[in-house]
Amino acid sequence: MANKKGDKYKCEDCGLVVLVEDPCGCETCDIVCCGMPMKPVAKTEKAKPKAKAPKAKAAKPKKA
Repeated sequence: MANKKGDKYKCEDCGLVVLVEDPCGCETCDIVCCGMPMKPVAKTEKAKPKAKAPKAKAAKPKKA
């Protein structure tokens, strides 16, 4: 696999994601994690946004 700047690879076992910032220039290069070559991540795949916790409403002071 030839890698270019901006390519992403993901480990199918542990989920680690690697982003190539400085390619090595080798004709073929495997990025290995957990003893297996990492798989390229599709350009359209993005991280899922985290769900926000609902905000608690402030209690209104009671009139006496």
